[in-house]
Amino acid sequence: MPLQPAPADVKPRMYSGVPQEERTRLRRRRLIDAGIEVFGRQGFARATMRDICAQSRLSERYFYESFKSTPEVFDTVFKHLVRDLMAAVSGAIMQAPPTEKTLLEAGLEAFLRFIRDDPRRVQIILIDGVWREQSKLREGQSELFTYQQVIETLTQGLHPRMSTEIDLKLAASGLVGTAVHTAIAWADTGFKADIDSIVKHNLFAWGGLGRWMKMTVPGSEVVPEQSELVAHVRSVFKPD
Repeated sequence: MPLQPAPADVKPRMYSGVPQEERTRLRRRRLIDAGIEVFGRQGFARATMRDICAQSRLSERYFYESFKSTPEVFDTVFKHLVRDLMAAVSGAIMQAPPTEKTLLEAGLEAFLRFIRDDPRRVQIILIDGVWREQSKLREGQSELFTYQQVIETLTQGLHPRMSTEIDLKLAASGLVGTAVHTAIAWADTGFKADIDSIVKHNLFAWGGLGRWMKMTVPGSEVVPEQSELVAHVRSVFKPD
Protein backbone atom coordinates (compact mmCIF):
# COMPACT_ATOMS: atom_id res chain seq x y z
CA MET A 1 0.00 0.00 0.00
CA PRO A 2 1.56 3.35 -1.03
CA LEU A 3 2.45 5.79 1.72
CA GLN A 4 0.18 8.79 2.00
CA PRO A 5 1.79 12.25 2.19
CA ALA A 6 1.60 13.88 5.61
CA PRO A 7 -0.99 16.62 5.97
CA ALA A 8 0.37 20.13 5.51
CA ASP A 9 -0.72 21.19 8.97
CA VAL A 10 1.15 18.46 10.85
CA LYS A 11 2.81 20.00 13.90
CA PRO A 12 6.56 19.50 14.49
CA ARG A 13 7.57 16.78 16.94
CA MET A 14 7.81 18.00 20.51
CA TYR A 15 10.03 16.80 23.35
CA SER A 16 9.17 18.12 26.81
CA GLY A 17 7.26 20.89 25.09
CA VAL A 18 10.25 21.99 22.94
CA PRO A 19 10.13 21.61 19.11
CA GLN A 20 12.80 19.39 17.57
CA GLU A 21 14.33 22.26 15.55
CA GLU A 22 14.71 24.34 18.70
CA ARG A 23 16.34 21.45 20.55
CA THR A 24 18.80 21.05 17.67
CA ARG A 25 19.59 24.77 17.80
CA LEU A 26 20.13 24.62 21.55
CA ARG A 27 22.47 21.63 21.24
CA ARG A 28 24.48 23.48 18.61
CA ARG A 29 24.71 26.49 20.93
CA ARG A 30 25.97 24.22 23.73
CA LEU A 31 28.66 22.85 21.44
CA ILE A 32 29.76 26.37 20.47
CA ASP A 33 29.92 27.43 24.12
CA ALA A 34 31.90 24.28 24.88
CA GLY A 35 34.21 25.09 21.98
CA ILE A 36 34.93 28.53 23.44
CA GLU A 37 35.93 26.90 26.71
CA VAL A 38 37.99 24.07 25.19
CA PHE A 39 39.78 26.14 22.53
CA GLY A 40 40.27 29.03 24.94
CA ARG A 41 41.85 26.85 27.66
CA GLN A 42 43.68 24.20 25.64
CA GLY A 43 44.30 25.83 22.27
CA PHE A 44 43.23 24.54 18.87
CA ALA A 45 46.11 22.08 18.46
CA ARG A 46 45.27 20.14 21.64
CA ALA A 47 41.48 20.24 21.37
CA THR A 48 39.53 17.18 20.26
CA MET A 49 35.96 16.34 19.41
CA ARG A 50 35.73 14.29 22.62
CA ASP A 51 36.87 17.29 24.68
CA ILE A 52 34.06 19.38 23.20
CA CYS A 53 31.51 16.62 23.76
CA ALA A 54 32.62 16.19 27.37
CA GLN A 55 32.46 19.93 28.02
CA SER A 56 29.00 20.23 26.44
CA ARG A 57 27.80 16.95 27.99
CA LEU A 58 26.53 15.83 24.61
CA SER A 59 27.26 12.59 22.80
CA GLU A 60 29.25 12.27 19.58
CA ARG A 61 25.98 11.71 17.76
CA TYR A 62 24.88 15.23 18.60
CA PHE A 63 28.29 16.64 17.72
CA TYR A 64 27.95 15.32 14.18
CA GLU A 65 24.39 16.55 14.05
CA SER A 66 25.77 20.11 13.85
CA PHE A 67 29.44 19.84 12.83
CA LYS A 68 31.60 17.71 10.58
CA SER A 69 34.87 18.19 12.44
CA THR A 70 36.69 19.96 15.25
CA PRO A 71 38.15 22.57 12.84
CA GLU A 72 34.61 23.43 11.76
CA VAL A 73 33.67 24.09 15.38
CA PHE A 74 36.72 26.32 15.74
CA ASP A 75 35.87 28.32 12.62
CA THR A 76 32.33 28.83 13.92
CA VAL A 77 33.58 29.92 17.34
CA PHE A 78 36.13 32.26 15.75
CA LYS A 79 33.54 33.95 13.52
CA HIS A 80 31.18 34.31 16.45
CA LEU A 81 33.81 36.03 18.60
CA VAL A 82 35.09 38.24 15.78
CA ARG A 83 31.59 39.54 15.11
CA ASP A 84 31.17 40.34 18.80
CA LEU A 85 34.53 42.11 18.78
CA MET A 86 33.71 44.19 15.72
CA ALA A 87 30.36 45.16 17.26
CA ALA A 88 32.15 46.36 20.40
CA VAL A 89 34.76 48.31 18.42
CA SER A 90 32.28 49.89 16.01
CA GLY A 91 29.94 50.86 18.84
CA ALA A 92 32.76 52.57 20.73
CA ILE A 93 33.98 54.46 17.68
CA MET A 94 30.50 55.64 16.72
CA GLN A 95 30.02 57.13 20.20
CA ALA A 96 33.44 58.80 20.40
CA PRO A 97 34.01 62.52 19.71
CA PRO A 98 35.00 62.91 16.02
CA THR A 99 38.71 63.66 16.31
CA GLU A 100 41.59 61.48 15.14
CA LYS A 101 42.89 60.88 18.67
CA THR A 102 39.54 60.08 20.28
CA LEU A 103 38.43 57.77 17.47
CA LEU A 104 41.64 55.76 17.64
CA GLU A 105 41.60 55.64 21.44
CA ALA A 106 37.97 54.49 21.50
CA GLY A 107 38.56 51.69 19.00
CA LEU A 108 41.72 50.44 20.67
CA GLU A 109 40.23 50.59 24.16
CA ALA A 110 37.16 48.60 23.04
CA PHE A 111 39.42 45.98 21.44
CA LEU A 112 41.56 45.64 24.57
CA ARG A 113 38.59 45.51 26.93
CA PHE A 114 36.99 42.78 24.83
CA ILE A 115 40.16 40.70 25.12
CA ARG A 116 40.67 41.36 28.82
CA ASP A 117 37.04 40.65 29.74
CA ASP A 118 37.47 37.02 28.67
CA PRO A 119 41.12 35.84 28.39
CA ARG A 120 40.00 32.79 26.38
CA ARG A 121 39.55 35.19 23.48
CA VAL A 122 43.30 35.80 23.37
CA GLN A 123 44.00 32.17 22.50
CA ILE A 124 41.08 31.85 20.08
CA ILE A 125 41.21 35.16 18.21
CA LEU A 126 44.78 36.41 18.49
CA ILE A 127 46.82 33.21 18.53
CA ASP A 128 45.05 30.26 16.91
CA GLY A 129 42.69 32.43 14.88
CA VAL A 130 45.45 34.55 13.34
CA TRP A 131 47.51 31.45 12.55
CA ARG A 132 44.61 29.58 10.93
CA GLU A 133 43.40 32.60 8.98
CA GLN A 134 46.68 33.39 7.21
CA SER A 135 45.88 31.50 3.99
CA LYS A 136 42.40 33.04 3.83
CA LEU A 137 43.86 36.49 4.52
CA ARG A 138 45.91 36.32 1.32
CA GLU A 139 42.69 35.75 -0.61
CA GLY A 140 40.75 38.47 1.20
CA GLN A 141 38.35 35.88 2.67
CA SER A 142 39.49 35.97 6.28
CA GLU A 143 37.47 37.44 9.13
CA LEU A 144 40.68 39.31 9.93
CA PHE A 145 40.39 41.04 6.56
CA THR A 146 37.60 43.08 8.16
CA TYR A 147 40.11 44.60 10.60
CA GLN A 148 42.44 45.55 7.80
CA GLN A 149 39.63 47.11 5.75
CA VAL A 150 38.48 49.17 8.72
CA ILE A 151 42.02 50.44 9.34
CA GLU A 152 42.49 51.26 5.66
CA THR A 153 39.21 53.14 5.37
CA LEU A 154 39.67 54.99 8.65
CA THR A 155 43.19 56.02 7.67
CA GLN A 156 41.94 57.32 4.34
CA GLY A 157 39.38 59.41 6.19
CA LEU A 158 41.96 60.80 8.60
CA HIS A 159 44.49 61.49 5.83
CA PRO A 160 42.47 62.22 2.66
CA ARG A 161 45.51 63.62 0.80
CA MET A 162 47.58 60.52 1.31
CA SER A 163 49.97 59.93 -1.57
CA THR A 164 49.61 56.88 -3.81
CA GLU A 165 53.28 56.25 -2.95
CA ILE A 166 52.09 54.84 0.37
CA ASP A 167 50.97 51.21 0.31
CA LEU A 168 47.94 51.58 2.55
CA LYS A 169 47.24 47.84 2.74
CA LEU A 170 50.78 47.19 3.91
CA ALA A 171 50.60 49.98 6.47
CA ALA A 172 47.20 48.80 7.73
CA SER A 173 48.48 45.24 8.03
CA GLY A 174 51.36 46.49 10.17
CA LEU A 175 49.03 48.45 12.45
CA VAL A 176 46.77 45.43 12.92
CA GLY A 177 49.83 43.30 13.69
CA THR A 178 50.98 45.82 16.29
CA ALA A 179 47.60 45.74 18.04
CA VAL A 180 47.49 41.93 18.00
CA HIS A 181 51.01 41.34 19.31
CA THR A 182 50.76 44.09 21.93
CA ALA A 183 47.54 42.51 23.22
CA ILE A 184 49.18 39.07 23.38
CA ALA A 185 52.15 40.46 25.33
CA TRP A 186 49.75 42.25 27.67
CA ALA A 187 47.78 39.05 28.26
CA ASP A 188 51.00 37.15 29.02
CA THR A 189 51.59 39.49 31.98
CA GLY A 190 48.13 38.75 33.34
CA PHE A 191 46.90 42.15 32.09
CA LYS A 192 48.98 43.92 34.75
CA ALA A 193 49.24 47.28 32.98
CA ASP A 194 46.14 49.45 32.81
CA ILE A 195 44.31 49.79 29.51
CA ASP A 196 45.28 53.45 29.06
CA SER A 197 48.95 52.48 29.04
CA ILE A 198 48.43 49.78 26.41
CA VAL A 199 46.36 52.15 24.26
CA LYS A 200 49.22 54.67 24.35
CA HIS A 201 51.72 52.03 23.23
CA ASN A 202 49.50 51.21 20.26
CA LEU A 203 49.11 54.88 19.44
CA PHE A 204 52.89 55.19 19.10
CA ALA A 205 52.59 53.22 15.85
CA TRP A 206 49.73 55.39 14.60
CA GLY A 207 51.61 58.54 15.55
CA GLY A 208 54.71 57.26 13.79
CA LEU A 209 52.72 56.72 10.60
CA GLY A 210 51.30 60.22 10.80
CA ARG A 211 54.68 61.86 11.40
CA TRP A 212 56.28 59.85 8.62
CA MET A 213 53.61 61.00 6.19
CA LYS A 214 54.07 64.61 7.21
CA MET A 215 57.81 64.36 6.55
CA THR A 216 57.61 62.50 3.25
CA VAL A 217 54.28 63.45 1.66
CA PRO A 218 53.53 67.18 1.23
CA GLY A 219 49.97 68.07 2.24
CA SER A 220 49.29 64.83 4.13
CA GLU A 221 49.16 66.73 7.41
CA VAL A 222 45.89 68.37 6.36
CA VAL A 223 43.08 67.06 8.57
CA PRO A 224 39.54 66.91 7.10
CA GLU A 225 36.72 69.06 8.43
CA GLN A 226 34.97 67.53 11.44
CA SER A 227 31.73 67.01 9.49
CA GLU A 228 33.62 65.17 6.76
CA LEU A 229 35.37 62.96 9.31
CA VAL A 230 32.10 62.10 11.06
CA ALA A 231 30.47 61.16 7.75
CA HIS A 232 33.45 59.01 6.80
CA VAL A 233 33.53 57.15 10.12
CA ARG A 234 29.81 56.45 9.88
CA SER A 235 30.31 55.05 6.40
CA VAL A 236 32.87 52.60 7.81
CA PHE A 237 30.63 51.38 10.62
CA LYS A 238 27.22 51.16 9.01
CA PRO A 239 24.68 49.35 11.19
CA ASP A 240 23.70 45.89 9.96
